[in-house]
Amino acid sequence: YSMNVRKYGEFNAASNSMRVNPVFAGRVCFRAWICLTKPSNKKSSAKWLEKWLGNKLGLNNGVSSKRLACAALVRILLWADEASGLELTDGDEEPLLAVLLGLNGRFMAELAHACCGMIESIPFHLADEIMSGLGGSNLFFFESELLNA
Repeated sequence: YSMNVRKYGEFNAASNSMRVNPVFAGRVCFRAWICLTKPSNKKSSAKWLEKWLGNKLGLNNGVSSKRLACAALVRILLWADEASGLELTDGDEEPLLAVLLGLNGRFMAELAHACCGMIESIPFHLADEIMSGLGGSNLFFFESELLNA
């Protein structure tokens, strides 16, 4: 389901609607993958998963025609679970699914590049802060510094 997201509204599936949120669906699938993968096979299964995801997305050097699907996967794999109440200031860090799956950093960088600039690739509460201007100038300055480095 996460790989076939085509409309921006699919990210806004309310808990009382009959639609499935692609981020929630993807988290469930990847957590099941973690449970079913033997620790001794983690590296080879991660390589297979990267190849499969790359093929399904048509991901080539950080470019994909399925930008919304890439945004959903970035939110799934590179951000902590929004349902658990993300606190950026507490010391207890929840491991990211990309780390738990053993995905390669280069693959994750290409995936993030494919949806660069899409607000759907970050959690809603951060998107709201950016859109309302709370701390937005510092965030955009930080991102421009990264791009110019």
